[in-house]
Amino acid sequence: MVCRRFLFFLFFVHVLLSCEEKKASFPIKFYAGPVLINKNLMTAYSDSGKKKMVLLAPLRAEFSNGDQEYQKGMEVQFFKTSDTVQSRLKADLVHYSKQQDLYTAVGHVVLEDLVKRERMTTTKLHWSRYEGKVFTNEHVEIVTPTQTLKGKGLTARQDFSSYTILKPEGQIFNADSVDFF
Repeated sequence: MVCRRFLFFLFFVHVLLSCEEKKASFPIKFYAGPVLINKNLMTAYSDSGKKKMVLLAPLRAEFSNGDQEYQKGMEVQFFKTSDTVQSRLKADLVHYSKQQDLYTAVGHVVLEDLVKRERMTTTKLHWSRYEGKVFTNEHVEIVTPTQTLKGKGLTARQDFSSYTILKPEGQIFNADSVDFF
């Protein structure tokens, strides 16, 4: 009985050692698509129990490296108080880079201060939530209750309470100007 087991063991070892390793004839493909999809997303951010920001999106896809895509657009509301929306950012398509911690909005991008009734439009805008600012090098147009401002490039607070057009174009009136009113 021991002899049979020994012979079987030797036969088994011989079969294992005599087998050639065969390589797969098809390439191995790694999945590059989203690992998580959220529909009708609403994320609220607060500080000391006070609502500061709400992010709304019909669809969010998250990838294995932490990047996110909002392919059907996104809206971010910034709150002055827990009940009052100060400003709003809307875009057709948004990409979030986890490595840079930066949102990039493209398409029809609108940032508006609802209290001051000012509205900025552009085709591309970067938003750094960490720094609390937005910026672009693209053409911008800002419509205020009294005038329309145009230029190339902009830096602003994320709530659009203050902004700077980097290369203004056209005629800009200030409050001391005779043509202001």
